[in-house]
Amino acid sequence: HRVKNNFQSVQSVIRMQQLPAETQKSLFDRIAAMIAVHEQIYSRDQFARVSTLNLIPAIVDTLVKAYGDQVTVNYEIEDINVSADNSTPVALLVNEVVTNSLKYAFPNDRKGKITISLRALSQFRACLVIADDGNGFDKAQVHSGMGTRLIRGVVGQLHGEHFYEVRNGTVFTAELDILDRAQ
Repeated sequence: HRVKNNFQSVQSVIRMQQLPAETQKSLFDRIAAMIAVHEQIYSRDQFARVSTLNLIPAIVDTLVKAYGDQVTVNYEIEDINVSADNSTPVALLVNEVVTNSLKYAFPNDRKGKITISLRALSQFRACLVIADDGNGFDKAQVHSGMGTRLIRGVVGQLHGEHFYEVRNGTVFTAELDILDRAQ
């Protein structure tokens, strides 16, 4: 409960700041992703590892309720146990990419679909693909905001590589080391 109370304190401090509503929402979404990690850890008494099968839907379903009930999500997730140290970066990455899809891919309450797949490539490495059937985007028009920097930073922290493709929407692909090599 201490961790959750600390996150709630941070949210209260953010509320007291005179930030634009969009900035506050973005910060709250990121905090919610971190809360989801801790809920998965403590609710299952799994302090060393977190199951992606539980973690990813916990994050994404909350985002869909907040941003776009017109969007359905298909999960193709292998039950991969992510180390506790890497679970927060994975949660933040999924949060950022899915938030971008929900905010930009489906304008004017357009119905759409997001598919999230995660599969193991080796003992340590996994491939995460988040695809939407939205309107795609022009890479030249994308500015390097906080979300873009966060995605780059998290992928780097997970010793990964990522890229975007525009094909029947937007496809984000990342190969990541999500298990600690020491384990």
